Amino acid sequence: MQSTYGAGGVVMLPILLCGAIGFYFLYSAWIRIGRDIFRKDVHKVVDRLRKDLHESVSGRGLTARRHLKKRGGIVARELHLALKVAIDTPADYQDYMQVRMIKTVRYMQQGTHIVSVMAAAAPLLGLLGTVTGMVSTFEVITLYGNQNPVLMADGISEALISTQSGLLIAFPLTLLKQRLDERIEYLTQQLELGATIIENWTSGRE
Repeated sequence: MQSTYGAGGVVMLPILLCGAIGFYFLYSAWIRIGRDIFRKDVHKVVDRLRKDLHESVSGRGLTARRHLKKRGGIVARELHLALKVAIDTPADYQDYMQVRMIKTVRYMQQGTHIVSVMAAAAPLLGLLGTVTGMVSTFEVITLYGNQNPVLMADGISEALISTQSGLLIAFPLTLLKQRLDERIEYLTQQLELGATIIENWTSGRE
């Protein structure tokens, strides 16, 4: 491993830093969103909310609040807070949800742009390593000719290893970031749907 790192040249450190930073912010986003990042049944939170509120048109939505609190996850948590506001101060519900929705989406997206930057920077640094490796190879050829391939091996190794390292980091970062974006969009849609259900329920109680 150490020999591979050394053979990759000076760009190996920034390439590895790109990977470390990218995966750190990716993992941070997973931690912030919580269990909903992997759940396949998030829609059941909204379905259950709709059912609970439909059964308590004139009540205070205690069953819905209990189920949301018990469920856990960012969708259930935000809808639980939204339902509390809708019950306690229905006149402030729309303003609350507009601001809260923006804050929640930004909270889920926090740092994800850095993942994109690192995923784009890693292969570019690998390409830079390719250039520096080929320059080293041509310098050896200029000084000693091309009769001894051993002398050219270092430059060729630097070119190939740096390119490989950049791609190995960029590829999983790009795929995981795409998956994260899709998940955030899906959770946002579920939040908007749940917020609309609560708003309609609140209007029906007036």
